[in-house]
Amino acid sequence: MTPEPTLTRRSALRATTAATGAACALALAGCTPAGNAASGNGEVPSEIPTGGTRYQVGKLSELPVGTTAAGTANGVEVVLFRADETTILAYTDVCTHAGCKVAPQGEDFKCPCHGSVFKGSDGTVVSGPAKEALPRYAAAIDGEWITVSL
Repeated sequence: MTPEPTLTRRSALRATTAATGAACALALAGCTPAGNAASGNGEVPSEIPTGGTRYQVGKLSELPVGTTAAGTANGVEVVLFRADETTILAYTDVCTHAGCKVAPQGEDFKCPCHGSVFKGSDGTVVSGPAKEALPRYAAAIDGEWITVSL
């Protein structure tokens, strides 16, 4: 006959510590970026080009004044804001907090990973955890097209 093991405070503490460590590891794994950066590695680009080749990213008629949209310029995903009849602003779609992909939402851009919101009119942070504005690309209206320079 073998004696039944007894639960001591020490063995209970060990079991609790191991379970807590595993739970923390799983929670941190959920914080990894889900989106792709322009550079393809989940990082905010260090420099955004201000000139270069112009790429069509969408039709002007599909972006009413005061709204946002997403587009792709030569494989680089961007978010757009139409400030007025003659002004288009383009930003990286990479959140400056953790590198997730931001999405158009009304007049703003929102990061689905941690909830950061950026103003479409200037890319600045409306609410965090992001602390830095979205870097901007050169954008223009070219006839009926919206172009972004890379």
